[in-house]
Amino acid sequence: MANGLTARNGGRFGLAALVAILLLGAGLRVGEAWDGRAPVYDAAAYAAIARNLDQGNGFTVGAGATQPSSNYSPGLPLLTAGVYELSGSVHERLARVLLALVGTLSVLFAYLLGRRLSRFLNSPRHSEVNTGNVVAGLIGAAAVAIYPALLEYQGMLMSEPLAASLLSGAVLAMFWAAARGGLLRWLLPGILLGALAMVRPEYLGVAVLLGLVVLARGLRDDWSRSLAAAAVLVAGVVVVVAPWTIRNAVALDRMVPISTGSGQVLFAGTYLPSDGNPERVGEEVVAEHPRLFASGDAERLRLEQILATLAAHRYPELESDAALSKMGKEQLWDDVSEEPLETSGFVAAKVGRIWSHGPRAVMREPVWEALHWVLLVLGLLSLAVLAWCRRWEALVIGAVFLAITAISALLVASPRRVLVLVPLLAALAGSATVRLWAEAHKWKLGRAPSQ
Repeated sequence: MANGLTARNGGRFGLAALVAILLLGAGLRVGEAWDGRAPVYDAAAYAAIARNLDQGNGFTVGAGATQPSSNYSPGLPLLTAGVYELSGSVHERLARVLLALVGTLSVLFAYLLGRRLSRFLNSPRHSEVNTGNVVAGLIGAAAVAIYPALLEYQGMLMSEPLAASLLSGAVLAMFWAAARGGLLRWLLPGILLGALAMVRPEYLGVAVLLGLVVLARGLRDDWSRSLAAAAVLVAGVVVVVAPWTIRNAVALDRMVPISTGSGQVLFAGTYLPSDGNPERVGEEVVAEHPRLFASGDAERLRLEQILATLAAHRYPELESDAALSKMGKEQLWDDVSEEPLETSGFVAAKVGRIWSHGPRAVMREPVWEALHWVLLVLGLLSLAVLAWCRRWEALVIGAVFLAITAISALLVASPRRVLVLVPLLAALAGSATVRLWAEAHKWKLGRAPSQ
C-alpha cells in the first residue's frame, strides 16, 4: 500500500513535496486561527449566533441586531455550536483551529484535482499518473496553501474557507462517482453540495445546475441511469438541507429553504446608481431619498437598516424582505426594458469586480494581485483546452464558474463569492503551467508544438 501511494504521487520526492505543502497550508491556517483577527461584521454575527445556540437562546444574533437572524446562513454557526457542545464551553479559538484544519482540505483537493485534470490536458491517451501530472497538482496545491485571503478568513469565523473545501471536494467526488460507476457513489457529492448550500445558501443554485449536468451526461446512451444518478445527487442535497427547511417552516411560519434576505441582496445587486459596487448602495439610497434619512445616516446606519427604512416607506404593508424582493424585481425589469445598455454595462462591471481581484486589502498588494491574475488567466485557458479534451470534466467546472458568476451578476457582486473557486482555479492553472512548460520545451528542441 505504501509503495502504491508513493507511485501514485510521483515517487518519494513527489510525496514528500505534497506532505510539505500540506504542512505549510495547515501551519499557516492554524497560525491565523490561533492568533485570530478582528472579525468583520458577518464573522461577529456568526460568533454571536453560535454562542447563543450553545447557551440555549436559539438561532439569534441577540439584542441590537440590525437585521433578522434568519438572514444569516446556518451552516457555520451550527458547526461552531457543535464544537462548543463537544468541548463543554464557548471556545472560539478551538473552533477556528478545527475550521482551519478543514480549510486545509482545499489544499489536498486542489492537488488531487490538478493531478487528475493534467492527465487529460497533457497526456490524454494515457490514464496513468506521471511526473507532469503530479507537478501540476503540486503547483495548484501550493497556490491554495498560500493564498492570503483564504488565510486571513481562517483568523475569524467566516464561511469562505469552509465553502472552498466543500465545493472542491464535491467536484472531486463527482469525478470519482462518474469514473467508478455505482449509483450510490453520487450520494457523496450531493451531501457535500448540500453542506455547501447550508454554508452559502445562494449556492443551492450550483447544486441544482450540477444535478442537471449529471442528468445530461448520459442522455444519449443511458438516460435512465443518468436520471437515477442525478436523483441520488439531489437526494444527498435534500438529506442535508431538509431538516433546516422543516425547522424554518415551524420557526418562521413560511417556506424558507435555508435563509431569508434574498430580497435585500436582489435590490442591492440591481441598484444601478451603485455602479456595481455594493459598498456604495447605502450612500446612494440615502442621497436619492433625502426626506427619509437624516444627515450622516449613510455613515451611521448599516446597509440593511437603510434598505429596511426604504422598504417600509415604499411598501409598509409587506415584510421588509418581501418588499425589497418586489422592489428589486421592479427595478430590474425597468432597467432591462428602459436602459438596456446601461444595465449591460452595470452587469459587466459587477462581473469584472468579482473576478479582477481577491477580497481583503492584502490582495491589492502587487505580488498577491499578480498571483490572482496568474491563477485566473491560466485557469480559464486550461478550462478552454479541457473543454476540447474532456467535455465532462470541463462541463462540471464550467457550470460551477458560470453559476457563481451569474449569481454575482444578479445579486451583490462581492469578490468573496469567487474565493470559493480558488482551489478549482489553482488546479486548472497548475495543469496549464505543465502544458505550457512542455510546449516550451518542444520549441527549444526545435519541434513544432502539439495541436
